[in-house]
Amino acid sequence: MNCPIRPVIFVATAIACLTAQAVGASGIEFEFDGEKRHFIPEMEGARTGFTRFLSVDAVSMEGADGPARLVLEFSLPPGARMGDAPHDARISFRPDGWRDYWVSPPDFPDGAVMIEYLRLSGPAPRITGRFTVPLCFTKSTIHPPDPARCKTATGAFDTTLVPD
Repeated sequence: MNCPIRPVIFVATAIACLTAQAVGASGIEFEFDGEKRHFIPEMEGARTGFTRFLSVDAVSMEGADGPARLVLEFSLPPGARMGDAPHDARISFRPDGWRDYWVSPPDFPDGAVMIEYLRLSGPAPRITGRFTVPLCFTKSTIHPPDPARCKTATGAFDTTLVPD
C-alpha cells in the first residue's frame, strides 16, 4: 500500500496506513474458479485456533467474506515446524453460505499445503502458509465429493490462533 505522509496529518495518516496494512496482511487469500477473495478469520468461539492432543496438533481456520465461508483444517505432527506437511487436511468452501459446497478430496494430496511459519506456544500463536488443492462439488456435508466436478483452489493464510 502506498501511503503518502504529509506533515500536517502525519499521525492520522500513519495510523490509517498501519491499520490498513495489518488488516490486509492477516487472513486467508483464496482463488477459486477465477475469483479472488479475502477471508477474515473468525476468532470468536475458537473457530480459528488449535487444540493439542497427545499425537497431533489440530489447527482450524474459519474465514468469512460476506456470506461465503472457507474452512481449513490441518492435523500437524507434535512439534511441527516451518516446512512440515500436515498428517491430514481438509478444506471446504461455501461460496454462498450453505447451498453450494466444495471440499477437498478424501485422500488429501501430498504437498498441497506448505506451512511457512508456525508458532503454537507463547503469547501469540500464529500460522502462515500456502495451499493448492482440488475442491470437488458435493450436495451437502453428508454426501461424498463428486470427483468429476473438481476445480483447483489456491490460497495463502496468515493468522493468529486461539488455543482451545
